[in-house]
Amino acid sequence: MSLRLSSLDPNEPRAAKDCRTCNRRRVRCDRSLPGCRKCGLKGLECPGYGLRIQWGQGVASRGRLTGKTLPILESAPPYPNRAVEERALVSPTAESRSDAVASRQETYAASGSRDLLDDREGDSSTSPPEVAIPVPDDLQSAFQPIYDRSRNCNPFALGLDLSSYHIPGYLQTQVVYDLVHYYDHVVTTVMPWLDGPENAWRTIMLPLALECESLLLAILALSAEHYSSTMGSTYATKTGPLAAYFRDRSLRLLARSLRTELSEEQTTVRSGPACAMLATILVLCNLEMIRCDSAVWRIHWKAARTITRLWTSSHHPPPNFDPRFDFLIKEAFVYEVFGSSTTFRDEAQITSAVVNADDPFLRWLQLIQEVTIIERRRHANLPVHEYQLHDASMHTLHQAFKKATNSSFFLSKHNHPEWHGLESDLVMLLNVYEQAGLLYSYQALIDPEESASARSICVETIISGIRHIKHMRALQHDLVWPYFLVGTESRGNIERQSFAQDGFLNAMQSTAFSNCVPALDFLRRFWTTDPYAIPLWLDFARHESRQGLDFLVI
Repeated sequence: MSLRLSSLDPNEPRAAKDCRTCNRRRVRCDRSLPGCRKCGLKGLECPGYGLRIQWGQGVASRGRLTGKTLPILESAPPYPNRAVEERALVSPTAESRSDAVASRQETYAASGSRDLLDDREGDSSTSPPEVAIPVPDDLQSAFQPIYDRSRNCNPFALGLDLSSYHIPGYLQTQVVYDLVHYYDHVVTTVMPWLDGPENAWRTIMLPLALECESLLLAILALSAEHYSSTMGSTYATKTGPLAAYFRDRSLRLLARSLRTELSEEQTTVRSGPACAMLATILVLCNLEMIRCDSAVWRIHWKAARTITRLWTSSHHPPPNFDPRFDFLIKEAFVYEVFGSSTTFRDEAQITSAVVNADDPFLRWLQLIQEVTIIERRRHANLPVHEYQLHDASMHTLHQAFKKATNSSFFLSKHNHPEWHGLESDLVMLLNVYEQAGLLYSYQALIDPEESASARSICVETIISGIRHIKHMRALQHDLVWPYFLVGTESRGNIERQSFAQDGFLNAMQSTAFSNCVPALDFLRRFWTTDPYAIPLWLDFARHESRQGLDFLVI
């Protein structure tokens, strides 16, 4: 079957260049988004357009890490021609929909064949010459969003005056100041469990960003993307969305920093650079969650996972007594636990041993990680006897999660006095997560028929608990995982399906993050399956993962 390009709708957005598969096959690509139709007709997976982000592996040749596996910077095509990027502006959605895994081949790197971090415009040997129509600066600025600071006033915001800090000259603009203000007052509110004066996404990330250009650029990209998602108005440059410009520049600087840091002969991690690099990667993870791009998120996650394991190994003991490092390692571990629960790749995980023992939610996270590992190892016929829960009964699991909940409440009450005004809601939230963890454990470790009634009780308890939360706006973003698990027990139950679906949609609306879309699509497909053929969602998710259909619930 062939595709006539003349049959395509001329009003549909198109990518600025051909996909790599069509290039390799030497056929004319139709440039449809998010993937070209010619690949689909041939049963091929379209890799998308542009440059790829990849995570390569190399071996250190000197220093304490000699012979150890390290990330490398792989060869990549030149930076895209500016004329091509301007042509892509014909459709404002082309950049956000077509980047995917193919957005940039900026690799988190220790060494490489050439430097991708300069500001080259590309060369004409790789792209056909095109004539771009210049946009006057005054006309360009006329269509920029007008940011009203008075609409966003967070009492916990730091209120930093960037004009008093030494930042690169090209970032000393009103747009940058506005985006930092927006991050400080708006974006950070949905990053921790609860916002407050000790919100580390604000108190640690912003001061660190003023020391590290790549982190500042990542925060600007996140803020611009979030603003666009919330307000429907996009900050743009002459070459495309401003968020994409900041993101790509951040990736280049990050790659350079990693090459320098990981190639030097060091016995310990230097606190400042280590924190800044991991912080940059975590911010980029969140950027891709706004964009609903789980494929690119996975690449950043793999980078965070690899770097965290490296910097907490015996070769690179972490810096002592640095609260910034503790916070970032904990965040990487949180992403690890939730990300692993819905993915099935056989990759080494971040161990909970690297997390500060005073974290109020550590024990709960440890239980979820152990349940996930046991489930995956059982399916692969690998031994599980070293894990405490390998032969746990429903009663044992119930006791374990009850103990974790009590520990969480005790530590949060003593370590976070600013949460006291929300104490009743915090208790309800912890109970919801206790039941969600228990439900997940039953699904993963207990026979489906044996656990059926107990799972149903968990679901009803979760639904009741969520409905009793008073300050839903402050906690909506914390409920995505419980909503998902309710959805996994909703086949044939329209009321439960509506509850899970509405919860997802409300969470995305309140946070402006679109990361729930693939999970919701997965649930809708799962709801159509035969419960006798596919008893639990884990079986269906594993089957879809083999076909490349992965999703994240974070």
